[in-house]
Amino acid sequence: MILQKLSLNNFRNYTQQTAEFGKSFNYIYGNNGEGKTNILEAVSLISFGKSLVGSPEFDCVKFGEFSFFTEGNFLSRLDTKFSVSLEYNTDSKRKTYSLNKERVSGFSSEIFGRFPVVFLTPHSLAITYGNPSERRRFFDIMISQTSKLYLEYLKDLNRLIKQKNALLKDFKENGKTGRNEFLNILDSYNEKLIEISTEITFRRLEFLADFKVFFESKFNYLTSGYDFPVINYLMSANGEIDWKDFNSYSYDDISKIISLKLNEIIEEETARGICLIGPQRDDFVFKIIKNKSGDVNRHQGFYLKNFASQGEHKTFLISLKLAEFDITREKTNENPVMLLDDVLSELDSYRVTKIISYLKDFGQIFLTSTETGYINSIKEFYRNDDMKLFEIKNNSIVQK
Repeated sequence: MILQKLSLNNFRNYTQQTAEFGKSFNYIYGNNGEGKTNILEAVSLISFGKSLVGSPEFDCVKFGEFSFFTEGNFLSRLDTKFSVSLEYNTDSKRKTYSLNKERVSGFSSEIFGRFPVVFLTPHSLAITYGNPSERRRFFDIMISQTSKLYLEYLKDLNRLIKQKNALLKDFKENGKTGRNEFLNILDSYNEKLIEISTEITFRRLEFLADFKVFFESKFNYLTSGYDFPVINYLMSANGEIDWKDFNSYSYDDISKIISLKLNEIIEEETARGICLIGPQRDDFVFKIIKNKSGDVNRHQGFYLKNFASQGEHKTFLISLKLAEFDITREKTNENPVMLLDDVLSELDSYRVTKIISYLKDFGQIFLTSTETGYINSIKEFYRNDDMKLFEIKNNSIVQK
């Protein structure tokens, strides 16, 4: 997938701006605060549906204005042209997406996943440093971009969890429903939750079994093979599942685990008034084993979140994102657009060279930086006609 052109109207610091990009490497540079990240943010909004820095649409409206409009023109692997646009109005607080000038009724059903994107920003460090919700979000988004059905299961899960939590809270605080009636309703919710939770958990383990192959390869490339990375899966219903065992859990195994645990904690959930287990409470456990071996298990190594250095966090994260690109490309048969926001800072020259040399095998890349010094390093791996340089200055995008 190639983003050929981006148009901005009253978006962040841009009044009206259009930029045409190259199909390979787009280097966007300028001082802090000039609006480099804003360009990538607009791309993420039209292709992914969310800001890559987590901002609400309201914050993207230029100061003093009441709406913004952004549009991207894409070219697929089969040379099919698409236009995707987003308009947001602060008065109505509504966002309107259009595909090929036709308004779409649902972003997730008509646009999400059709224009795959992978982004890496300073905010992405929350995946390794942050709470379990950040890691769940990372993997859920990645799997959803390659599976519409998985996305629907997530929607069903969120709806059921809200309904079950409302039931538990109401019974705890008001107790107007008789206990037998309450337990019957709770049982019906749990039956549905067992089915949906099993689908999501099983698909996560299936995905991880594939993903870890790509991930280990990227981590090995960046570290020259000394360290060994581990991603285990922590089920709230059953504990930690070792990376070697992902394929050993059948659908029925997972269903039984969740069913037994839900029955076991009925009284605890009732007393606390909240759902206590399920995919919405599971976690992805990141570890590093210093002595690479073919006989490692989850009891070896150290937890990344608690004991890793800043460099180890960043290397782990970049490996996750490079693997995300590869597995998304394999499963969608499209090269995702890669958005890299100031990712080379604070890395040593060895890893910078490693990353840039590796990126040459990717599709379209957008890289922002405050530095121009990286340009010569990039030119070692890209021809001049494979690169486009853009300077961001005085609220304008200037091709150099």
